[in-house]
Amino acid sequence: MFFSLIVAISCLCVFAGAQDVKNSNSLNGSVVSDNDEDAYYPYQDWSDTFDWQLLKVFADPKYKNVIISPISLKLVLALLYEGSSGSTEKEFQSVLHFPVQKQVVRENFYNILESLQPTERREYVLNLGTRIFMDSSIKPQQAFAAKAKYNYQTDIQLLDFANGTSAAASINSWVENITNGKISSLVSDDELKNAIMLIINTIFFKGSWRHEFPKNRTALGGFYVTPSDVVEVPLMKTTDKFFYYESNTLDAKILRLPYKGKRYAMFIVLPNSKGGLNSLLQKINLDSLKRNFYFMDYVPVEVTLPKLKFDFKVQFTHILEEFGLRQMFQNTASFPGIARGENNILRMLFVSDIIQKSGIQLDEEGSSVFSATDVVVSNKFGEVENVFNATHPFMFFIEEQTKGTILFAGKVENPLNIDSFATRFGGETGPTPNEVLHSIPINGSPLNLEPENAVINTVNRRFNYFDLELLQEFSEIDQNVFISPASIKTTLSMILEGAKGKCAQEIGNALRIEDINDVEIRKQLQRLLFDLNEKTPNNELTSANAVFVSNKLKILSDYHMKLAQHYRAQIKSVDLSNGPKAISEINEWVYNATKGHIPTIIGDNLFEDSTIVIANALYFRGKWKTSFNSKETLMKCFDIPNIGCKDVPMMQKTDSFNYNMLPYLNAHAVEVPYQDDKYSMLLLIPSAGTNIKILARDMQHAHFESILNSLKPTEIMLELPRFEIESEVNLMDYLIPLKIQEIFGPKANLSGIVENTNTRIGNIIHKAKIEVNEEGTKAAAATSAVVIPLMGETALRVSADKPFIFFIYQKESKNIIFEGIVLEPKNSEASPPSLSPTSKTVQTNKFVPKFGNRYVPNTHKVGRMPFATYR
Repeated sequence: MFFSLIVAISCLCVFAGAQDVKNSNSLNGSVVSDNDEDAYYPYQDWSDTFDWQLLKVFADPKYKNVIISPISLKLVLALLYEGSSGSTEKEFQSVLHFPVQKQVVRENFYNILESLQPTERREYVLNLGTRIFMDSSIKPQQAFAAKAKYNYQTDIQLLDFANGTSAAASINSWVENITNGKISSLVSDDELKNAIMLIINTIFFKGSWRHEFPKNRTALGGFYVTPSDVVEVPLMKTTDKFFYYESNTLDAKILRLPYKGKRYAMFIVLPNSKGGLNSLLQKINLDSLKRNFYFMDYVPVEVTLPKLKFDFKVQFTHILEEFGLRQMFQNTASFPGIARGENNILRMLFVSDIIQKSGIQLDEEGSSVFSATDVVVSNKFGEVENVFNATHPFMFFIEEQTKGTILFAGKVENPLNIDSFATRFGGETGPTPNEVLHSIPINGSPLNLEPENAVINTVNRRFNYFDLELLQEFSEIDQNVFISPASIKTTLSMILEGAKGKCAQEIGNALRIEDINDVEIRKQLQRLLFDLNEKTPNNELTSANAVFVSNKLKILSDYHMKLAQHYRAQIKSVDLSNGPKAISEINEWVYNATKGHIPTIIGDNLFEDSTIVIANALYFRGKWKTSFNSKETLMKCFDIPNIGCKDVPMMQKTDSFNYNMLPYLNAHAVEVPYQDDKYSMLLLIPSAGTNIKILARDMQHAHFESILNSLKPTEIMLELPRFEIESEVNLMDYLIPLKIQEIFGPKANLSGIVENTNTRIGNIIHKAKIEVNEEGTKAAAATSAVVIPLMGETALRVSADKPFIFFIYQKESKNIIFEGIVLEPKNSEASPPSLSPTSKTVQTNKFVPKFGNRYVPNTHKVGRMPFATYR
């Protein structure tokens, strides 16, 4: 006897309209929030090939308006994969690229579903639900039920399918509740005959535009369903700043329409030719689309978009069979891991059909306040160069932006078409009893279980080599170290933009940048800039770049454009011949950029004949995800090189940390996360017999990302000293050993920066400061490069009770923001009680080392360096 398993991926209702908006401004007919600046950076592991393989199916002209939810389908398929075996299991691995280790699939979907959980914000509604309804004659496998609940947020409910009326009523009531009443009757009692299990996933989304379309600007206009056929439809209009790009490679325009709440956005890809949509869908691929997202600019755009409301229902059975998923639809399917019953009847379980039903309503809906206001567009933006007229067929998708999850994707060929149902072959048919329940879209985001893009991974990894090499150079001095490689790399990259010849080659070699205009390098630099300007409710990382130019010089327009476009750098004209005034202006900028934590960066290191100062300032404030209890902080021994035991304030906490003992470094690695899971501190504590200089040297041969990937949740008691470091250093002394030499010498070629002037770098000053205590971390850094004219040839206990290395990094991109070495913890806070019987008076004054020329012992002041030293 065979029993059918019915998969219903239905009840997708997307309403992209607007709710009432309070505390908003009406500008030029478009309502925007008070915090009008938008921020967007493409998620690196965005989407996967299955999503786009699925969307390409609907490039066929026989499909008109389309909306599907790839993640919805994948979530249901992942649940089926969880209980599959044999050839059925292998087909899932082949077609969906699910790994053999099912735990990896579980963890991916767990993270996706967590990212889609409702927040306290009220700008949008996102209701998610997955439930397995089983006939009461069978029992779910206990292991399957536990995994479904924990990893897939899926409940199992037993019903008497023999009593079809009662069972259907229970199912429909649950669906109606999830979809806010939009779907009230999903199944009938006839459809439950001969079924023993029903998997239903629902998703309901309602969002409000961040920049709304005023109703008084909506008017009837022409929409080209073909290059020659025009229908009259309501067209919404607005003018505001959006992320926008016109792609020559796609021959299309790309527009991002954000929703309020900053988590979701709709992307529209509009072909330039009126009949180009289906050919665009056929040729577009994941990599080409993602590549174009990195070039989107935040610019004023005049947008025209049709009002939409349509439903779409598709039968996935034949589509999935053509992809290679065939076994699950045959009576030879194997799903023994899902449920158990008498006489092993579950071995005969198979999927009879998969149908997805979705709907979208897109309008300008808002409160009456907005429609009563009509402001001339030119008052806000003047002449708008970018025009986005979606008055012919286009494709779209809606993305959750913290994980890059695509909730929905589709195309619009005719806004007047309200609904359609399509099988794989385009016929309009309805489901028959025992075959399928109307489908519900799945909550989720696109799952990328394929190997990471090798090019991006290599660029990412090599980009961190410089950070570790720089740390090794600093480890040779016998003082605490704190620097920001992110800040230093930003400054060097800004110099590289205008460097030529050997100067460019040396900087490029050190940073592993063969061609700064290479698309992958640009993406890495843009990602670094994005990481340096990310704020969360509990953490703040702010970066600012500026170039101070002598008012006697003219910056080359190409260099000016590159700094503005790629670094968001300010170009400031100053009178550098008036030293005190110029120093005051530069230091005021640094003070403001670091929230007062670095009051000055330029002092007697500004040469009288300086022409350009390139500056980068960085400020970080982070709170531990779980703070240390200050009452448990005690004075304990810290083993200082060449001194011995000294009591310092030692914080302690017992918790589950990501940890590993690294034999190849002979060191303990512990990750201490900050709140909001954007940043973490990585501690590297050498084992007995390994000194800090050896560890720093060995770090050059270890991959930073590999260390992070090796960490496993472990219950440990962590002891970490409170410490505070403030440093000032001339980077010239540390860059020369890394073969960055030419920019400091008489043959420097920086001809891409200013017109008709030979220049070289006089010095690069880097200031950094960090405070680590029970609450978290405060860190600040500033780097400036002074350019002067050339004058010709002239649970386990892990205790950081010895010197250790630390990194503060962005968890997603693995970019190292700060790094340092603690040889002797110093801080300015009051000392806690001591447990050491040999404890003596402990110094608690703030430790402020200032590194001078590394080759001159005990030099504590950064002054003017003789040029002859570097010739």
